[in-house]
Amino acid sequence: MQQNCNQCLYNKSHPFGLAVYLDGCSGCDTHLQKKEIDWVSVNDALIADVNQFKKKKRSYDCIVPVTGDAEDYFVLSQVLELGLAPLVVSVNDYFKNDIGWHNLHNLITHFDVDSLIYNPDINVYKELVRTSLRKFDHILLPFLSLHTSFPVHIAYERNIPLIIWGQNQAVEQVGKFSHHDRAQMSKWSRKEHDMLGLDMDTFIGNGAQVDTRSLNYYMYPEINRLSKRGVTGIYLSNYMLWDPLKQNQASVNFGFKPQKNRASFDIYERAGSSVYYQLHDLLKLKRVGYRKITDHLVREIRHGRIGRSEAKLLEQSYNQSKVDLRGFFAWLNVTSSGYEWFKSHRLGSLNELIVESEVDIQSPTLPETLSCFLDASQEVSESFISFEKGVCI
Repeated sequence: MQQNCNQCLYNKSHPFGLAVYLDGCSGCDTHLQKKEIDWVSVNDALIADVNQFKKKKRSYDCIVPVTGDAEDYFVLSQVLELGLAPLVVSVNDYFKNDIGWHNLHNLITHFDVDSLIYNPDINVYKELVRTSLRKFDHILLPFLSLHTSFPVHIAYERNIPLIIWGQNQAVEQVGKFSHHDRAQMSKWSRKEHDMLGLDMDTFIGNGAQVDTRSLNYYMYPEINRLSKRGVTGIYLSNYMLWDPLKQNQASVNFGFKPQKNRASFDIYERAGSSVYYQLHDLLKLKRVGYRKITDHLVREIRHGRIGRSEAKLLEQSYNQSKVDLRGFFAWLNVTSSGYEWFKSHRLGSLNELIVESEVDIQSPTLPETLSCFLDASQEVSESFISFEKGVCI
């Protein structure tokens, strides 16, 4: 049975589930649909779908969950073009650097929108991060749980029936649904794709030792409650020709700052994170066998900006990029001996990718079809900048 797609770089081990054929895979096949769809008609359908949610004695038509990522700039610009009145909702992941906070604050001020930023209890949050790291080799699950649940709670509490997300990763990466399906956000899809098949019950009991009463916003609201309020979550990628690199490049026109990183050529996705291309990327390699660069290269192969053989060479080069873990473990209040134990006992052969001093590694040469999308990026001046109190409105 064939394990590797001969069109892109994915194989059957993809955590979302991938079907591999003799001449491609489910993700590549679904991407080809983009060429067959009449996107003008689909955009008309989007307008019709959202018009039913426009103000009916409400302050807001929809909620737009954001992190300050480049994708958020694109999504919010489209939401405003649709004539909707959004409430921007964000969860503090406590991992933002100076670029990350700039991008989030600039997003809100540039588009002049109302916003709500939730700062979860830092002690509970850190305990959940410790547990997630110990049990699942993952440090972003607590944040992902909040990011995909808190906006839904706010939609219910404030009677705002529409939530607009950016891309549906299960469609864009592995073609789990057709573009024609227009799959919506749900409790099931959140668990299967954002939470890797887990739920917050996994973190308590013999996991995180926290008061379960503090976990309400980490839990997805009950479906019957949402249905009574008519809360619906849609993905914009179902309604338009989704091209992240092209879309994200345009975010610099709104004041977005790209961040240089040594683990990928993509300077837009997750710019502003102190961990995404560091420990998170290393743990991804341990869990699923590849790093984030593979996702980026697969995306570009499918958009026709690079061939598979050239992408394979770039993947091999970027896979040698080193990471510095000290900032994260200091943030988590882990002792130096605990840090050394984790490296030795939990990262094993990956130790060769860990450095404890800044290493200047020359980035691989990119084809013009990619480099033309990469504007000047910036270096981080301060990491792990925390604001830890209350809800900012």
